[in-house]
Amino acid sequence: MEPRNDYELLKLAQRKLDGTTAEIRARVDDMLQIDIKFFGTREAVFAAATATLDTVVAFTGRKPRPNRDIVHTCPIPGSKFSIRLWPGNPYVNEYCMDFVNTATKEAVNSPFEFELWAVPDPDAPWLAMPSGRLNSLESNFHIPQHKILPGLEKWVLRDGQTCLLKRPGKKDVMFRVPVRRKPKPIQYDVDLLEFPREV
Repeated sequence: MEPRNDYELLKLAQRKLDGTTAEIRARVDDMLQIDIKFFGTREAVFAAATATLDTVVAFTGRKPRPNRDIVHTCPIPGSKFSIRLWPGNPYVNEYCMDFVNTATKEAVNSPFEFELWAVPDPDAPWLAMPSGRLNSLESNFHIPQHKILPGLEKWVLRDGQTCLLKRPGKKDVMFRVPVRRKPKPIQYDVDLLEFPREV
């Protein structure tokens, strides 16, 4: 079925519609009438559909490529594993994390019992960073642990996020995700007052 316009293409991509071509087009036309009431005009609906389809989508979660991606690795005390971080989607300030065998550098899935938590920054606990337990990307997509292919499990974190790795019977491990320097800092047309950064 060849979509008649960007709106129809978007609707066909968003949900599975069963039936003949005529029946599917009739359902899309019904959706269009609903959206026209919301957007005001047919042109506005079509413009919004085109804008959505023209959006650049950056993905997150691809494992780092050897000698091509920036990777940060730190050994976990009292363990034969390390935490590995690498940049994810830069448009939403994401970093990715996994576990690697420290000796072989091979990625492994959840190599021991633990909980990973996002916690307030100990240097600025009053700042509003979201706190809570973090699950792997695969777990968030309801993939059972035994069905995750070896070495493919990963977590999505945020630039500057403080994380706590809780391990039963062992000391917790805390780390801060790096913050990428912005290519163009935001410029304000203001007179700037300088206060000390630390006192």
